[in-house]
Amino acid sequence: MPESIAAVVMRAAEFTARGLPRKAIELLQPALVVDPRHGEAWCRLAAAYLDAGEPDPALAAAKRALVLDGDPVWAQRLTALALSELGRHREAAVAARECVRRKPGDWRCQVVLADVLANSPDGAREAVAVAREAAHLAPAQARAFQVLGDAALRVRDWGTAERAYRTALRLDPGADDVRANLATVLRKRGGAPIPPPSGEALHAAHVLAWPALSRLAALLVAGGIVLLLGGMPRPTPFLGWFSGLLVLGCVAVVAVVLLRARRGVRRALLRLPLHRPKVAVALAAFTVAAVVLAGWTVALLLGATTMQPLVIAWLCALVGGAVVVLGGGR
Repeated sequence: MPESIAAVVMRAAEFTARGLPRKAIELLQPALVVDPRHGEAWCRLAAAYLDAGEPDPALAAAKRALVLDGDPVWAQRLTALALSELGRHREAAVAARECVRRKPGDWRCQVVLADVLANSPDGAREAVAVAREAAHLAPAQARAFQVLGDAALRVRDWGTAERAYRTALRLDPGADDVRANLATVLRKRGGAPIPPPSGEALHAAHVLAWPALSRLAALLVAGGIVLLLGGMPRPTPFLGWFSGLLVLGCVAVVAVVLLRARRGVRRALLRLPLHRPKVAVALAAFTVAAVVLAGWTVALLLGATTMQPLVIAWLCALVGGAVVVLGGGR
């Protein structure tokens, strides 16, 4: 008794999954001669041809599937991939967009569109956005993150590519091609500039940094006044111990902020002065004040009696405190 077309399609799917597309083709071709109107079998044949690296017959099979009963979205996806392999990028993008239009919530359509756009000359940037949507729709599918990594790799977005490939490997540890691409990203990223922090990370860093700057202002301005009063008419080495405690308090404020910040926010904290001028001015003023105060502390403990460094440190702290007060945390 001859094998049914449904059973042939299932066996062909098994061959394709095992990396044997040629066997799937040999199995499907005679079955389709007997039953040429089986749309799923034509789709399976097109997929096998694509896996075998033969886009011309794959396109022909996918077009046959488009006009038959079955899953038209699958046939559309296969058509887009075959056109892309043939270098017909504009037609491939049209077919892939039609697939997304028919099923916008199907992550496989988004993956095909991202794949097609990534291979086109002017679609690499859009491919990253489409691949992000695919990964959002299918957070448990390694293929979605692999395509996101491939798209990001093409536009040299090393951070996104690395995160996507690592997620794909976590979902599918046996993906050797993903592992190889991740190694390429890590090698290239070694000489690449560090990507700028995101707006969300900068905002979180600002929320942590501004209260700390306020505490530094209070410590340095109020502590400076106490030191100025305590050092009249002539400072003593004992005053140096209080000054030293004031410097340690400033260090503790900074350390607490860095320890409380998450990894991504901590990186944004270090680059926050480059993006927030008020933070840069206040931090520079407090840094100068703390450094001068530390030097004056050492000088006092060694027997110095001058008050000029303390006045300079207090004036710098006053400037930084004015920026913090007038800035208002905005």
